[in-house]
Order: sequence, then C-alpha cells, then structure tokens
Amino acid sequence: MTQLYLEVKYFVKDNKFKISGNFSQEGLKDIIEEFLRLQIGQGADLTPPRDLDVYTIRLSWFPENDGITVVSNTGNKGLRDGILMEVLHRKGLSD
Repeated sequence: MTQLYLEVKYFVKDNKFKISGNFSQEGLKDIIEEFLRLQIGQGADLTPPRDLDVYTIRLSWFPENDGITVVSNTGNKGLRDGILMEVLHRKGLSD
C-alpha cells in the first residue's frame, strides 16, 4: 500500500512547529482539512490531555481507499485537533 504521511511536532516551550512528511504544501493543507472535517460530529473527548513538552501527531493517508489514520501523544482529541488547526493558521493554509 502506498502511504503519504505528515508528522507535526509541537514544541510547547518555544510555541513552534516542526513539520515533516512526504506531502506537497497543497497536499498538507488538504490532508489536515479533510481529517478535521471527519472529526465533526464525533462528540467531545473528555479525556484529560497529556502534559508534555513536545506533542507529536502523525496523519497517514492511503490513496487506495482514501483512508486517513492518526497517531498522537496528546491524550485528547481536542488538543490534537487544535494543534492541527493552528498548523493551518500559522502556515497560512486556512481560508
């Protein structure tokens, strides 16, 4: 299976991001927006967020079935999605 991925590391102390992966700039925007759209209506996550110095979120997209998977160490979906929204905003990718 072909897999495209995006990994975001958010450094809390410096309030900075490091983004890696094999997406183009346009693809980066598309995968984050599509993932966030899929989260709408999923309900609140009342799990407490983890208190870390560095949060890591990895989105993988599988073109064969248009599936997206996510792995993160945030402990909370709201924190995870908030970090991804901030990536869109800071990278100038949000409309």
